Parts: sequence; structure tokens; C-alpha cells
Amino acid sequence: MSTRLLRTRPARVVPAVILAIVLLLLATALGWIGVAAIVATGTIDSAMNAGYPGLDALGTLNWGAAAVIGVGVVLAVLGLVFVIAGISPGARRLSDYRAELAEHIGRFEVALPTSALSNLAAAAADSVDGVSSVRAASNAKSTIVTFSTPVRDNAPIRDEVEAAVRERFESISFDRTPTVKVHALRRQA
Repeated sequence: MSTRLLRTRPARVVPAVILAIVLLLLATALGWIGVAAIVATGTIDSAMNAGYPGLDALGTLNWGAAAVIGVGVVLAVLGLVFVIAGISPGARRLSDYRAELAEHIGRFEVALPTSALSNLAAAAADSVDGVSSVRAASNAKSTIVTFSTPVRDNAPIRDEVEAAVRERFESISFDRTPTVKVHALRRQA
């Protein structure tokens, strides 16, 4: 099964790219107007409001001022950061698993969201005696199960929880079974 087809774009693509384009256009416009003003006056110390009626509020700032150059650089860097954030695929949030009868499926791919992995792990851990509460967090490669118990010596319970979660995951037939890490917290009953 191809993992490339299961990679989806995160929901941040459209707003991040629009914001990046706006920031990059602002930085480019600031640079373009600055270069045009410097060329027109022949010096870098030309006032920002010289020849531009909309910039009268800027007073005595000049195009070579560190603040003006800094604003342009910050706008450009923020624009590039938003472009990268918008086009990069997010974290992998799906786990592939094998279907029993692949000849009937054809080109379909079967996947399980990592939130479902967390729910499966929490349900398996919660079925173990001595566990009072469970939290589970998963990504495509691993699952971390944290449970609380009133029992002082919790090593046997931790081993049972780990075995129960591993058994649940092995019954699913993942392409690559996620690793399981178990942490125990002692809580007073």
C-alpha cells in the first residue's frame, strides 16, 4: 500500500498561503517604493513622504532608516514562514492496515486515524483490573498510555496494560504496528 496517497493536506493551507501572499506583497511594495524613492532623489536619506501624498503621517522617517528596513525584512520573513507552513504537509495522522482480502479492494487503501488508535488503546487499558483512569496519545508510529491506579506496586498492572494494548493492536493487522509505551501514576483511592 502506498503511504503517499494517504497524506492529506492540513486545514491551514488556504489561510496560510493567503496570508503569506499578502505579507510578501506588502514587503515587495515597501521595497519597490523605497528603491523608487532612492533612485528619484539620488540618496538613501530621502524622506518617506517625498513624492507620495499618502505617506505624510510618517514625518521625517527616511527610506534608509533601520526601522523601515527592519519592517520590510520582518514582513518578508513572516511571508516565507507562512508559505512553508501552508504548503508543508502536517503530521501524519493515519495508520495503514492490511485488509484481509486485498483482491476485492483493488486500489482502495484502508487507514485508521490516530485518534482512533488512542481510543482503542485506552479501552484496552481500561479493561485491566486495578486501573482507575486512562489517557492515551497516539501518532502514526507510537502510542503512549498513561493510567492511574491506587495500587502501590503497579509494575504487574503496567505489564498487564501493555500486554492488553499490544494484543489489541496485533489483532488489527497494521502494516506497521505502533509501539506501545505505558506509564503508571499512583493515585490515592
